[in-house]
Amino acid sequence: MLPEILKIGSFTLSGYNFFYILGIIFASTVIFILSRKEKLDSIEILNYLIFGAISGIAGAKIYGLGIVFFSNPGFYLKEPSKLVKTLGEGGIFYGGIIAITIFAFFYTRKFFRGSEWKVFDITVIGGALGHVFGRLGCFSAGCCYGVPTELPWGIKFPFHGGKPHPFSDIFVHPTQIYEAILNLLNFLILLLIWRKKQFDGQILSLYLINYGIIRFAIEFLRNDGGRGYLIESSSKFLSLSIPQLISILLIITGIIILNVRKKVI
Repeated sequence: MLPEILKIGSFTLSGYNFFYILGIIFASTVIFILSRKEKLDSIEILNYLIFGAISGIAGAKIYGLGIVFFSNPGFYLKEPSKLVKTLGEGGIFYGGIIAITIFAFFYTRKFFRGSEWKVFDITVIGGALGHVFGRLGCFSAGCCYGVPTELPWGIKFPFHGGKPHPFSDIFVHPTQIYEAILNLLNFLILLLIWRKKQFDGQILSLYLINYGIIRFAIEFLRNDGGRGYLIESSSKFLSLSIPQLISILLIITGIIILNVRKKVI
C-alpha cells in the first residue's frame, strides 16, 4: 500500500490520487498520439481531453456520492457535511464512464461530425490504459478489495481511506491487481486490433464487450460494500450486483454496435 506519496506541510498527495493523475496523463497521451494518426484536429482533441477528464472525475464523484447517500439516507440528511467529506475519498469508475459517454456523445457530434466513431475508438484505447493506473490507485488505498483467500498471493491491507481496514487481519484477493492486469491486456488487444481495424466503431464495441466481461467476473471476488445488489443471496455466484448489471448492459451494447457498424460498412 501507498496511502501517502508526498507530504509538504498541510498538502498530502495520496497514492490513490497519484495513480489517478498518472492514469489521466497516460490515457490522454495515448489518445492524442492516436488522434494524430487518425488526422483529427489537435486543438479540438486537447479540448476534448480536458473537458472529458473533468466530466469523468465529476461523474465518478457524483455516482460515489449517490452510493454513499443511499446506503444510509437518514443519517446523511442529518449530517450533510459528512456526505460532502466523502467527495475527497475517490469515486466510482462506472460513474465516470457514464459521464464521459454523455459528454463524448454531444461533444463529438458538434466538433467531430463525421469522425465520431474514430474518436470513440481511440478514447477507449486510452481509457483502458488509464484504468490500469486507476486500479493501482485503488490498491494503494486499500479500496475495491477482494474476498478472503488462502492463496499465496493473498494480501493484507492495514488501512482503508485513512482508517483501519475492516479485513486488516485477513488475507484477501488483490482484486485491484487482477483488474489492472486484465485492463492492461485489454489495452494491448485493442491497440493491436486498431492498427488493422475493419471499420470505425469496432474498437469501441470490443472495449465494451471486453470490459463488461472483465468487471462481471471480478465482481465475484469483490468484497467491499456499498455497490448495491439487484439479487443478493448467501452465494456471490447466485447474486447480481449493480456493477454486474451495468456490465451486462455494456456487453449487450457492444454487441449491438458491432453488428450495426458492420452493416453500415
